[in-house]
Order: sequence, then structure tokens, then C-alpha cells
Amino acid sequence: MAKKKKSSNKKKKHGILKKIARGTYYCFSKAYNIIDKIIITPIAKFMLWITKPFKNSSKPLDRLLNNKGVLLTLSLVISLIAFFHYDNIAERLMNNSADILYNQKVTALYNEEAYVIEGLPDTVDITLIGRKSDLYLAKQYPSDGVTVDLRGLKPGRHQVEIKYDSPVSSVNYKADPSTATVTIYEKLSISKKISTEILNADSINQRYNISNITFSSDEVYVKGAEYMLDKVATVKALVNLEKLELNIGTATLKDIPLVAYDENGNKLDVEIVPGTIDATLEISSPSKEVPLRVVPTGNVVFGKAIDDIKLSRTQVTIYGNEEDLEKISYVPVNIDVEGIDKKTEYTINLSAPSGVKEMSVKSVVATVTLADEKEKTIDNVNIAIRNLDSKYTAQAASKNDSFATIIVKGTANNLEDITAENITAYVDLKGKGRGTHKVEVQVTGEDLKLKYTPKTTTVTIIIE
Repeated sequence: MAKKKKSSNKKKKHGILKKIARGTYYCFSKAYNIIDKIIITPIAKFMLWITKPFKNSSKPLDRLLNNKGVLLTLSLVISLIAFFHYDNIAERLMNNSADILYNQKVTALYNEEAYVIEGLPDTVDITLIGRKSDLYLAKQYPSDGVTVDLRGLKPGRHQVEIKYDSPVSSVNYKADPSTATVTIYEKLSISKKISTEILNADSINQRYNISNITFSSDEVYVKGAEYMLDKVATVKALVNLEKLELNIGTATLKDIPLVAYDENGNKLDVEIVPGTIDATLEISSPSKEVPLRVVPTGNVVFGKAIDDIKLSRTQVTIYGNEEDLEKISYVPVNIDVEGIDKKTEYTINLSAPSGVKEMSVKSVVATVTLADEKEKTIDNVNIAIRNLDSKYTAQAASKNDSFATIIVKGTANNLEDITAENITAYVDLKGKGRGTHKVEVQVTGEDLKLKYTPKTTTVTIIIE
């Protein structure tokens, strides 16, 4: 039984091999028939047609060409040559690759002194197609890049071709975009005065003051299309203080960029000649030492008054422009004493007066002490006139309207030395015109720890 099974298996395998052999023979025969039909037979017929005039010739070469065997051999050779030629083309197509060069700068060839170009893209993408080895060489070899030749074109609108200088001839390329619509303008020029724009002023130490900025040239030339030049409102030198070395004296900044703006402050794309400029500046540090002056606000508990306010610092150095510093005689220290009934300590952050850029002291500690409230009456305080229009004169209607009685409240220590000379009474005549007016008396005093109340509340003033 085992022998019968083995013999049957051998027969099955032999049958399968026969089927494979038949299939292979069938495929090759079909392929031969196709090649014979579309290549060998047409070429053989073509050769027979060519040699037909030579059938009756007795010459050996002619007889050779009329031999069918020779013609079949020639047909086969020509078929093989054609096959290998097209196979090479197919191989090249199969082995071709593509690579993309992104954001390649576009260079326009034209007379830059005479014309302005608009509409040309700044960059394009280049697709390279070829064999991998050729693509590698194309990317390694130097190239003139992407160019657009505008030479010879007149002012106006033109559609131009964007070309890439491929260093390897076997590599094809395609630019994206491959064309551009450009407008060519005649280049004109105008002169403009330079103004200053300070950049990064907050980056420098505020104790320093920058002044008297002068440039190496007062004006520059702006070049461009006529319609763009009409938009130019200002040309600014962008003085960047971040690059400035802060030493008191004179400093020079080199190569300051210049920018043209329209009336809305938008930057314009025009040519400025020269494109940069130098500037000379003066660096100073004006300062002034002034006292700290306590300004209490609010009312302490009933029956008490501020007896003393002591500060951890009494003087401060302020920095700024000299003109601003001249107007400042003190720096206020504002303390809210509303409702306090005992000795209280405050940490006060100082606020810089207008015009002050920097202060040597940022905060102080204030200690407020209280004592029993007393009262003192001050007579014959002269009443001053304020805010009278310069075209008028004013006087009191009577002697009694020239002086006021003031009630001053505070601690015994602070009231002891108070006199009329330490108090200012006045009337505000702002907006008052010609005639007789009954106006309110207002009062202030040198010592802000005291409270001043006019007993004489109103007086009569005549304006002429």
C-alpha cells in the first residue's frame, strides 16, 4: 500500500510539472507571436518593399538583400536595437526623481537707476526632474539662480518668463510661478528733510537725558515711481537708544536706518539715498535734591490732632530735564490718616511729580503721632486775590473785606508758634467780570498738620 501511495504522489507531481511547462511554453509562444506580429513582420515587410526593385539584379549584394533569411536576420537586429533604445528611455523614465528648491530668490535684470519694477515675486519654488545622481549634482554645482530679464522693456505692463539657470543640462526644471505680470515705472527722485524717531527710550537708565540730536546730513533723496513719491510725508531716522553707550558727554551712533512714511504713518517701499545716516547726541544727567513734604489727608479720631510726622528720609534726588526740575520744589508724601486714634506707622511708595524721570528714593516709612486737639484764633490775615483776568483790577469794598480771621486747630506744640505770616487767605476771581462780587474766602497754611478754617467766610470785591 505504501508503494502505491508513493507512485501516485510521483504521478501527481509529474502532472503538475507538465502543466507548468505547458503554461511557460504558452506564455513564451504568445510573447513571440506578439513580437513577431508588431515588430519583426512589419520590419521584414518594410525591408522586402525596399529590396523589391533589386529582385532581378544579378549583383551579389542585391541577391543578398533579396534573401529572405538575410532579411529576417536584419529585421531581428533592427528590432533588438529598437527594443534596447526604448528600454533605455523607459529605464530613464522609471529612474527619474523630482526635488523641490523652496523660496528661491528672484533676480530681475534691468537698469536699476532708470526704472522701478512692481509685481515681481520675491521668491519662487523650483521643481527639478531627473536622475537622482543628476539632481545631486544640480544642487551642488553653483548656479546663477532664478532670473527675469527685463532689459529692453519700456515702461508699462508686461508678462515675463521666470527662468532658472540649471547647472546640469540633463535635469529639467519648472518654476512655480513660471511667469509674472510686472509693471515698469520710470524712477524719479525728490529731496526730503529728516525727522527723528526715538526707539527703545525706556530701555536706558532714566537718570540719563538725551538731547541735541544732530545728523550728518539734513536731507536725503527719495527715489521711486511718481505715484509713490506723492505719498511720502516724512522721512525718519530711527535712533535706537538700546545700542547707545551711556556716558555723560557727546556720543555718536553710526548707520542709523532711514524710513519713509505716508501721512497715516504707514511705511513706504521706496529707495532712500543714502540709506543710513550718522547722528551725534548729548548725554547728560540733570538732577536736583528737594525735600519730602508730608501731605496728610482725612481726619483723625475726634478730639485728637496730628502732633508729629517723622519720615525715614527727608530729602530725595530727582532726575529729569532741567526745565522740568526747575519747577519742582518738593516731592509730596501722601498719607491717609482717616480715623486713626494712636501712633501709626506707614510705608509710603513715592509718586514722581510730572517731569521727573527717576528718583533716588522709591519709598519712605512715616510715623504719625497724635495728641489732644487745641484751637487758636489768628486775626488780621491779609486776603490775597488770585486768577483775576489781566484786563481787570480788583479791590476790597471796605477795610473789613481786606482781612480775615482764621481759626486754626491742632496740638499745643504746633499751635504755639503759628502767626498770620504762616497762613495764606485768598479769594479766587477766575471767570469773574466787571462789577461787585461777594466771594468765598479760602485758606491754606505752611504746616499741613494743622487745620485752617476761615471765620470770615465771605468778602465783597469790586472789579473794574
